[in-house]
Amino acid sequence: MTKLRRNAAALRAIRGADTVYISVNVGRGMWLSSAAAAIARMSGARVFLHHHSYSYVRRRTARMRALTSAAGPSALHITLSATMADDLRAVMPEIRRVIVVGNAALVDQALLDLPLKRDGAELVLGHLSNLRLDKGIAEVVDLAVELHRVGAPVRLLIAGPTADRESVRHLDRAERELGPLFEYLGPVVGPAKLAFYGSITHFVFPSRYVHEAVPLVLYEAMAAGVVCLALRQGSIAEQLAGSPGRLAESVESFVRETAPGLVGAQVSAATSNQSRQAFLQALTTSEKQLDDLTDLLVTPHR
Repeated sequence: MTKLRRNAAALRAIRGADTVYISVNVGRGMWLSSAAAAIARMSGARVFLHHHSYSYVRRRTARMRALTSAAGPSALHITLSATMADDLRAVMPEIRRVIVVGNAALVDQALLDLPLKRDGAELVLGHLSNLRLDKGIAEVVDLAVELHRVGAPVRLLIAGPTADRESVRHLDRAERELGPLFEYLGPVVGPAKLAFYGSITHFVFPSRYVHEAVPLVLYEAMAAGVVCLALRQGSIAEQLAGSPGRLAESVESFVRETAPGLVGAQVSAATSNQSRQAFLQALTTSEKQLDDLTDLLVTPHR
């Protein structure tokens, strides 16, 4: 009941506003976003719709049609990447106005103070997420176990809360098969998160999470000078462009595609720096895009 009252109060507050910014909900919550957009439009306000999920960008849905219709042709749609903008236009051709505002500016810039990886450092794989199957926990463990099986010197660090029993099972499997070469750190924040990124050389993120768009954890890893291994999910291919990161075509082939490149691989300061520089380029672009959005939001409408 408290949530219902809060939502009702938010909808009432829209009336009389000059500009209404809506972070678009997913699932059934998109109907609430549609109601907010409709009230804002009828009140004569400018409507800004910020899209964070890729789940409704892949295919045309009734909820997205309702949101787009409610917001009207003058609404400004905000996406996290150019790829996401193109895909949104392809699915919803009636959308006329789209801008890109990347999220690299949201990354803790203390990561930039971490030393780059040194030449010849040991191979340390890392994974950080809400640990669950669709975030890739099984494939992360599979990759480390396969490298260990073929004699490649490797350690594995996993961080983040467990979200289901399956993730716990895979953590147990890693401990059983890797022994002292594996460590589970649990949830990490602040200095513990910095220490995690400072300890790894490769960030493994084979996520097929339906909402995945531009994962902040990949930018965090890049800022720390870590090489990323991921899937072509959401806008990840665009996100890793210019970095030494590697992309696998599917979750089924992830280990088969990534393991050979890690056997006998040499960690290098040059590669670490390339990863960080790719983040810095994304950061510069994101900050400019955020400034442009801020200017649009504060410019009087009436």
